[in-house]
Amino acid sequence: MRTVFIYVTIIAAILSAPFTSQAEEKHGRFFAGTGLSYVGEDFDDGDLKKIPGNSNIDNSWGINVFGGYWWLKHLAVEGNFNWYADFNGEVGDIDFDISLWTVMLDLKVISPALWDDRIFPYVRIGGGYMMSEIDSDVGNSDESDFAYNIGLGCDVFVKDRISVGLDAKRVWGTGDVSEFNHYVLTVRAAYHF
Repeated sequence: MRTVFIYVTIIAAILSAPFTSQAEEKHGRFFAGTGLSYVGEDFDDGDLKKIPGNSNIDNSWGINVFGGYWWLKHLAVEGNFNWYADFNGEVGDIDFDISLWTVMLDLKVISPALWDDRIFPYVRIGGGYMMSEIDSDVGNSDESDFAYNIGLGCDVFVKDRISVGLDAKRVWGTGDVSEFNHYVLTVRAAYHF
């Protein structure tokens, strides 16, 4: 009888293990990760259009590094660094490159879990610092100022501590960088400690 009880306990423990790992709470953890971004420029180029000749600015790509703390069940704080490859542009016969990077601190409001506690949609809002550098045939210019962003995203847990996700946000610059507004779409991967 004792042997049967031990076998039943072992079988019950083995069968319940997957359910326990799926139901483990996601909040109350630090997380860190990285992502690859597509960046759509929405620069205020009205002054460029006043110059005779055609003007255009290409979109770019970038790298996102982030980390934060999933504080409460529906609330997380995330710091992120975004570096973008040069936006190449031209005005008439003048070629130029615009380099941007941002450091942001965001508050993420996370929806209740979907599909077996694995999918977590969220809304983000935050602010931070934007740095811009313009290199052209006629000179260089560096500017920096406050920037803010708002966006939507979704994290999907492929393992208990590993998530992949898609994040879309709109970034607005202020003051000296007010003309460098842009959209960012990022494919992300994170580890939750």
